[in-house]
Parts: sequence; structure tokens; C-alpha cells
Amino acid sequence: MIVRRQTHISIEALMELLPALEITLEQEMTYRPDSPEYERRVKSVQDHAIGKGLGSSFTISRKAVGTIAQYNRDRLLSMFGSILRNEFGSYMNFVFDNGESALIGASPERHITVKDGAVVMNPISGTLRKSPQGVTREQLIAFLHDPKEINELFMVLDEELKLMAQMCERGGSVVGPQLLEMSKIMHTEYELVGHSDLDAMELYRRSMLAPTVTGSPMSSAPSVIARHEDESRRYYSGTINLLSHDARGVEALDAAISIRMAEVLNDGTMTLQAGATIVRDSIPSEEAKETEGKLAGMLNAILRSGNTPPVTQLPPLMDAEMRAILVERNIHLSDYLFYDQERTDRHIGELAGKIITVIDNKDDFCHMLKHMMMSMGATVRVVSFDEFDSDADASDIVVVGPGPGDPGDDHDPKMQKVAGITRRLLENDKRFVSVCLGHQILCRELGMDLACKDVPMQGIQKVIDLFGASERVGFYNTFVAHSKELDGIEQSTDPGTGDVYALRAKRFASFQFHPESILSQRGFDILSRTLKDLVRS
Repeated sequence: MIVRRQTHISIEALMELLPALEITLEQEMTYRPDSPEYERRVKSVQDHAIGKGLGSSFTISRKAVGTIAQYNRDRLLSMFGSILRNEFGSYMNFVFDNGESALIGASPERHITVKDGAVVMNPISGTLRKSPQGVTREQLIAFLHDPKEINELFMVLDEELKLMAQMCERGGSVVGPQLLEMSKIMHTEYELVGHSDLDAMELYRRSMLAPTVTGSPMSSAPSVIARHEDESRRYYSGTINLLSHDARGVEALDAAISIRMAEVLNDGTMTLQAGATIVRDSIPSEEAKETEGKLAGMLNAILRSGNTPPVTQLPPLMDAEMRAILVERNIHLSDYLFYDQERTDRHIGELAGKIITVIDNKDDFCHMLKHMMMSMGATVRVVSFDEFDSDADASDIVVVGPGPGDPGDDHDPKMQKVAGITRRLLENDKRFVSVCLGHQILCRELGMDLACKDVPMQGIQKVIDLFGASERVGFYNTFVAHSKELDGIEQSTDPGTGDVYALRAKRFASFQFHPESILSQRGFDILSRTLKDLVRS
């Protein structure tokens, strides 16, 4: 697309120019799927995706479809004027007409901004629906303390940190959490800030797709969505991009996720789409209501007439107590990932110059592991499991990474390959660390039994005894190994269930949890201590 003309105009001047025609529907909006079917899909995701180890969260959407009466270009512009009057808190309001259909919306979420080497992403998750009477102080406090909403935000934070690790090798920092208010709902959000020497479009490519509208891990989210949504998403969950150049000709990018958006065809058919993030403890009926609340907010902004804007409730509620509740969320998060890694010297003498290979088992946590170990001073590369050659590898240490799937499925080619890699690492007396899926497969190779947990440990922070030290760590697992006495191998286990949290021996170590997760408070120290012990062995 060649830009032939562009201009800037104030909101006030624009509002004076926009038409203000009445917007009505020919009939009530219809939901696809309806609430009972959507609730069935939510339960299916919990049972057959999260419950089978395919991931920790998945965003499943539904549509609302209707027809704008007497639709034409002036009514499209009138709809945009209604959005500008009746919605607030959005990151980007937009209207885009390609001649065959138009996109119009008020996106709450920045996907990525790139300017002068600075990279910013903005994960949003956790939703509080506002009643017609608004939100009470007690409702807001209950929302901020809701474990399901808290963990939902932490999971998308972890997933976007995986993306940042691939874009900003020098690291960055986490800002927040913060509250975002719109006309019908409130959200919680973080802001991720880093720096990169890559150009804007390469960073954009690496940032796609947004975890908040797909799921975690990204490798399995599209297939889970495809099984549970029977219509194309079209433009929903993509991005609306503003690409520009500064005076030096350097590209700058500002991209918002295309949500809270309507697609309107030339015949007036209007489709709205909204999703809910499904986690292990989601309540299907509540997730259906969440999607309806999001759809209602957008529909209300489009149809509402008059010039009286909705009233924001948040400023008077955000007192010292509310701010303290938000700050408390960060107390037990990773002391490495939360603060600016670029300005902190984390080099470890024993690891300087060491070569480490991380095996990617289809989970981008491998890039966070790489980021951590590079900041320790090691030279690190990431290799896909299907390209790794155990016998030819000359690394000082191999890290067998995490990934989705059933580690006991002998018919899965990935599990066969990772089991073979683990077997050869043991046979070759190679130094290695195994994480999550890698840990489970190692345990199985050592003769332990694996089991599927009744309640998945997806996105759970837990305090464990790690070889005599109390550690607060993050778990993302559905399967677990049960302890069995083995000569020469120390085990960290759950005293009640026998679940194996970690192993260590002279030449290898493993973790069921993720030291690289934002949920592992001292994960950097755990990983660095483990690597130092292996180097010295």
C-alpha cells in the first residue's frame, strides 16, 4: 500500500466533521456459538487441552452478528463518532475501510511499540465486568485478590516475556501491574520495556501472535483454537499497525491488537468477536458472561446516541490501599526478570566462555532460559529437538527444554526423539539440565512412573523444599513423575504425594518447575547454582 496523503487532526476538530446519524440494527444480534455451546467448548479446552498437557491457557472466542440498518459510508463514520464519544480507556481507536469491508474499533491493548530502539509490549488479562450501577469498592478489591484473575495475568506475562527474550537480548524490565478501565469492564495489565537493534518489522514478526488472544504455549495454541472454533477469525486477534519514519528515515511502529472491533461488510452485516482466556480453574458460565460483557461494551459504544460520555469510576477508587494491593502482587515474582537486566552485571566466572545448547521442545520458555544463561556469561544457542544430534554436539552443557504434550505417549514422534536425546546424554555421561517436559522424560528414562495429575499445575506458584532450601517456584505441568529410590541421585519431592520436583546427580540436574518463569522468585539463582555445580563436576 502506497500512502499518497496523510494528515493530523485534533479529536475536537474531527468530531465536528463526523456525521452523527442514528445507528440501529435490523434485528437483535445473534451469538455464534450460543452460551451453552460456548460453555461446552470451555469445558472441552479444560479437559482435553489443559488436562492433557497441551498448555496452561487458551483464548477461545465467539461472535455476535447483526445488520446495520440503512448502512452507508456516513453511518460508518457516525459509528466511529459514537465510539469516540462513548468508549474510554482504549489504546487505539480506529476505522479502516478497504472498499469491501470496514474495521472499526477501540482496542484496549497495545501489541508492540518500536521507537528509537525501545520496544514496549503490554500484556492485559483479568476482567471485571461493570454492572449498570458501576463497580463497588468491595467488588474491585475482591477482583484484585481473585487467584484465578491473578494467575491469568501472570501466565500471559510469562508468555510475552518469552517474546521479549527473542527481541531484546540485553533484557528489559516489567512495569505494573496497573488497572485499565473501559466503559463496561476493567482489566489488569503489565508493561514490558526493553531495547533492540533489530528493525521494526523484524521485531513485529517476532512478536506475533499475541498470547492474550491465543494462549500458552504459542506452539500449541493455534491447534487448540482450530479444534474449538468452527469459523475463521478473519481480522480478529491480528493487529492494527501504524508504521512511520523519523527524520533519519528509521522506522517506528505502533501496533494495537484488533480486539473490541467490528467488521462491517458493504451490505451492513456487522460481526463483533470477543474471547475469554481459559485456564484450569475457569468457570464455563462465567467465561461466557465475560465474552458477552466485552461484546456488549463495543456494541453499546457503536449504538449509543447522544453526547453524554460514560463516567469513569477508577480515579476515586485508586487510593493508597488499592495501590498497595497491586504492588503486593510483585513481592514474590522473579527478582531477575522483574528488574532491568540490561543495567545489572550478572556474569558468573565459572560460566564465562562455556557453550550451552538449549533444546527447543516447542515452548518459547527455551528463549528465556537462553536469555538468563547469556546474562551469566555463557554462549548459548537454541536448537529444535528434531535437529539436535546428541553424538555430534560439542557443548559444555545441554539443556533439555520444556514443551507441551504427554511425555508417556510412545507414539508421539517428539516424545520418542526427546527420550532418545536424554538416553544418549546419560550414556555419553554428558553434563545436562532438563526442565519440565525434559525432567519428566528423564525421570521415565531413570525408571520412574509418570502420572497425569487430577488438577493440572498450570500457572501455579508453590513453595517447595529444594534440597533443603525453601524456594517459591512456578509450575506449568499436567504430568508428574513419582519418586523411586535411585543410587547416586538426589531427589526433591513432595512429602505427601511423592511428586518429583527436582533431581541432581554428578553430571545432570532437572526441574519439574520453571526457573525461568516470572513465578520463580529466585529462579536465576537456582539455575546459576545448578550450572556452576555441573561445571565443577
